[in-house]
Amino acid sequence: MNSKILIVIYFISSMLCSFFGSVLIMYFLHWGFSWVASYVLPWLFVVIFSILLAKTIRYLVKGYYKKWLPMVVFLLHLVIHFSLNPIYEGDFNKMGQTKSLVNNQILTDVLKLDSNFEGLVCVASVNCPYCIEAIRNKVNLVYERGKVNALVYLGAGDAELLRVFRVNTDAPNIPIVINSNLDGVIDIDEKAIPVFLYVKNKKIIHLWRNEQLGFPALDWIENKTL
Repeated sequence: MNSKILIVIYFISSMLCSFFGSVLIMYFLHWGFSWVASYVLPWLFVVIFSILLAKTIRYLVKGYYKKWLPMVVFLLHLVIHFSLNPIYEGDFNKMGQTKSLVNNQILTDVLKLDSNFEGLVCVASVNCPYCIEAIRNKVNLVYERGKVNALVYLGAGDAELLRVFRVNTDAPNIPIVINSNLDGVIDIDEKAIPVFLYVKNKKIIHLWRNEQLGFPALDWIENKTL
């Protein structure tokens, strides 16, 4: 194939991967890929297409440009992809905190809904923008993928607030549990919400703050290796 046509193909392919990186991630997740793989694959595609583009340009150009132009093109594509699909500090976080909580209002309310519940609980507030973002981008997908149970726990909220909350979080079906005892101790700093808990054997066994629930942690949860 003509080298100029290849340049166009590699350039367009790389740009499409960058501009639709988040869409690709969603597709990979819905197709059953792991969270880490779904995030890494668009980067891998961009790197491959950028290398092919740089090598093809190097083959065509001569003289002074042959030395630096391919490298500039390669690095520029990575910069563009990063600007459109930034990597945040918590994206590859897994740590969280090991817990063993049994006397806890959240746990009591969750087990009232399902006495054998095992899975992820997102402690949120209807007015918390970070909670809404976390549910839209993480909790919903965990629930939809069906590898592990997931629900949302709210400190308070009437019927209208819940309706608006479901619309804002794009979560029409995910179970929502509301604190049944406003005087009950939930042992969670509500200023730090959203908080994510893993419930197993009628205990809260792990806790993550929002910035701690990265892709490796989500794979860890779904593989039930806690």
